[in-house]
Amino acid sequence: PVPHNYCRECLLEWFNKALEDTIVFPPKCCRNPIPLDLCKHVFPYDLIERIEEKEVELSTPNPTYCAHSTCGRFIRPDYHRNDLARCPHCSQETCTLCKAPAHRGLCPDDPATKALMDTASEKKWQRCFNCKEMVELNTGCYHMTCRCKAEFCYLCGKKWHTCECPLWEEERLTA
Repeated sequence: PVPHNYCRECLLEWFNKALEDTIVFPPKCCRNPIPLDLCKHVFPYDLIERIEEKEVELSTPNPTYCAHSTCGRFIRPDYHRNDLARCPHCSQETCTLCKAPAHRGLCPDDPATKALMDTASEKKWQRCFNCKEMVELNTGCYHMTCRCKAEFCYLCGKKWHTCECPLWEEERLTA
């Protein structure tokens, strides 16, 4: 597969440069990737690990990188659970959907969440200010009591008794 011979120092430099610039990764000889197996016997173990890690990173569709500002390293898919990835280097969690630090509740970049939010907007549903649960009003007044016991105005979503919205509309009471 590799028709030419190279000295150890040149191979080491070549692979190290390829790790820094992914455009030239993996290193090639005559347009053919140089198989890592041919070089393993001359490379230090830590370089082999970095090369194998880079191969996984570049072959991972939609890779996730640690969102922690002092880290930013690639998080392998085997460190993903549901929509969260725990960085093995700094132990911080990153949302695999929006790539931001882990957050509570639904991720706005989740396609299912986007579809739900579109439906909610179309049907004029309201979210509880406290627990963010979706609430739909079919009939009755605008005073809502959520499952979490929070009370709020269905029209504006604010805590009950903190807005100037009407208490009801005649057509909603009799619908």
